[in-house]
Amino acid sequence: MKQTQQVKRQNRTRIMGYRKAWFFGVMAIVAFVAVLGLLSMGLSSTVTDIGKEAVTKEPEAILASAGVSEDREVLMPVSYYDQRSDACVDMYDTSQSEALYQRQFGWENCGYYHKEMERGMVGYELNDDYLPVFVAGSLTPNRGLGDTTRWFVAVDGKSASYIGALKMEYVADGATFSFAHDEFYPLDDAKFSDGDVVNEDGHNHLFTMGFAVPFTVLASGEESFSIEADDDTFVFVDNKLAIDMGGIHDITSGSFVIMENGEVYAASGDEELAFTGIKLDRGKGSAVRIFHADRDADESAFGVRFTGMNLTIVDTKMAENGKGDSMQIAYDPTNSTYEAPLGQSIIVRPDNTKGYMIMAMIEGIMIVAFSVLTVVAAKIVIDKKKR
Repeated sequence: MKQTQQVKRQNRTRIMGYRKAWFFGVMAIVAFVAVLGLLSMGLSSTVTDIGKEAVTKEPEAILASAGVSEDREVLMPVSYYDQRSDACVDMYDTSQSEALYQRQFGWENCGYYHKEMERGMVGYELNDDYLPVFVAGSLTPNRGLGDTTRWFVAVDGKSASYIGALKMEYVADGATFSFAHDEFYPLDDAKFSDGDVVNEDGHNHLFTMGFAVPFTVLASGEESFSIEADDDTFVFVDNKLAIDMGGIHDITSGSFVIMENGEVYAASGDEELAFTGIKLDRGKGSAVRIFHADRDADESAFGVRFTGMNLTIVDTKMAENGKGDSMQIAYDPTNSTYEAPLGQSIIVRPDNTKGYMIMAMIEGIMIVAFSVLTVVAAKIVIDKKKR
């Protein structure tokens, strides 16, 4: 009887031991889960912060073209047209009225003109030769611009053409191509207008210019362009008018932005950004075509900036000053119909992969740690139960 009671007591003790072991095992698991949960919440928050920092940090933009990924000078081929000053006429002589309104270059020497910006001097689309279609204007110096064949064509006695280049500065951090000069006289060495009265200060005033910049549409929401110039300036995107700053005027700025849906919003002067009616397709090729004229001798300033745009660049292997290779915008200024091949330049903008990878890696480590702790706790319970 004593032995039976002793066995019962031993069994009860063993059962109580199992129950205690099970209880403490379960409590250990609950504690592990709770602690891990708290750690996970804090760690998760930290991971999220790390991820957000990586995601929202302004990424560097690097030009990868012809093996170049650092700051460089890039040539921009340009067509220049030297213009001769038009003869002054007496605005009060009615017999000369037609001649008065046909004058285009050199107004400041004769007076009788409005110096302010005028929109609507050119049509919305370029013509078949990729040139602006002039529709004249209402202000005196712009009223006779229906016939402007001399602006971008060499005409005997009135204009002469020259091929040149702007030296654009490329900055990899921010992916900007820019040129700016507040005393812009690219034809000072040209001889066509030697002796022109407006050039008595040593500068060759009165000229027009045009160039095109091919690019691949990213539709990233970060592609933008800005221009600053005095006198007539027209910027076309995909052969449609985006920035309209016509007329003889002081230095004025204009800009456009390509939205994520490919729509182009632009502004000039004091305007706010507005939809231009231009919509571009992501991944397709397009071009920015810029036309500018300096029609008086008061000042000459010109500057452009391309930001975040995938411009088409080629390594021309041209030697500059007898040495060194030259990188150039892929455009032929002697052929307005030239279409540059795509894919010759890439602007690499590191995406958010790094931040998301960090988040995924740490979350994975947390899951593995939780699994290991759960297995260890379960093993402790089972081992105690076997005893």
